[in-house]
Amino acid sequence: MGASSTRGLAVLACIANALAYVGLLYVWRGNLPRDHPTTIKRRVLSTALACSVAWLPVYFWATRIKPTPVPVHELLGLRMEGLGRAIADSLYLCVTLFIGPLVFFIYAIELEQPDEASPPGHPQSQPQPQSQHQRAPPGTAGAGAGAGAGEGGSGGSSDSWSSGYSARAAAGGAGAGADAQQRRGGALSGEPGHPTARSGSGGAGAGNGGSAEQPGALGKLAARVRRLAGDWRLWRNLVAAPVTEEWVFRACMAPLLVMEGLPLVRVVLLTPLFFGAAHLHHVAELVRHQHMPLGRALAAVTFQFAYTTLFGWLATFLFLRTGHVAAPLAAHVFCNWAGFPPFGDMWEHPRAILLLLTTAGGLMTFVLQLGRMTAPGRYGNQVYGTGW
Repeated sequence: MGASSTRGLAVLACIANALAYVGLLYVWRGNLPRDHPTTIKRRVLSTALACSVAWLPVYFWATRIKPTPVPVHELLGLRMEGLGRAIADSLYLCVTLFIGPLVFFIYAIELEQPDEASPPGHPQSQPQPQSQHQRAPPGTAGAGAGAGAGEGGSGGSSDSWSSGYSARAAAGGAGAGADAQQRRGGALSGEPGHPTARSGSGGAGAGNGGSAEQPGALGKLAARVRRLAGDWRLWRNLVAAPVTEEWVFRACMAPLLVMEGLPLVRVVLLTPLFFGAAHLHHVAELVRHQHMPLGRALAAVTFQFAYTTLFGWLATFLFLRTGHVAAPLAAHVFCNWAGFPPFGDMWEHPRAILLLLTTAGGLMTFVLQLGRMTAPGRYGNQVYGTGW
């Protein structure tokens, strides 16, 4: 069989894996929203089935079409040497890239009302509606605005089957920034009816005849984590979707193209296109479940395709440079938690200049450190370590 024909077969195998991954999501009957627990559980089973067969083309290529002395499990990024370092370096790079939004996240927690972090079972204030800036651009990976964050939209993560739900936004993270600023402004001006406005000297505990100690930022965050532990959307976005997608779209696709002799840089650029295309089916769900106009749904999914492709480039780069599927997996989990940076809220924040400088510094650090921190020799990567 000629080299060109086997290369074509490798591309077809990648397409087949992507179609199987997405197609199995729709084998279930019913019309429940994608964020419904039943839908999530069914789709976890569907993606697990897709993962169980996705590695077979790599095995077939490595043992039949392009025999290689490299064990199949190492081709798939399953090795121990340098594993911990690969995960740590991947997370470090993500933190530098998101340092500005992370600082904003901390500021947002500090500005929130104390009762918003009440432990489970305690009364909480009525949640404020999201501002336009909170929702971020439509279809974003982790912001989910135009796609309907938390309502079954397509934008809350970089996953092909999870929704506009963002774990960080649900935890009261950056998405709470605009409301936090509004509440702070109301408190400072003594806005009538505002939960933190003062109408005398009573303070927060006036109704009880005294003042109560309020939890700090860490206490609020811990309370949110406890509330989120039982949220199926959280498990989907931070566990099921990253694990299954990195397995199918990175570990089971990139090796095929590498074994076909494609330059590694071209593999980095090509593989994420399958990943991005796997999100196009969200158009139908946006129109059907959220009654979104077709034009807006197309715009949301186009944005998501662009964002997920950008993320896919980084994830494939990490996979090939480290030789570990755990490296892009760690980045995927982090990015799903962080969500798309809320640049609108950051620009309107009182410390906008500091946030801008922090973001620029983090981006510069990321660019300067990317090559050094992912040097194949750091992880004993002899599988994909040459050809850069």
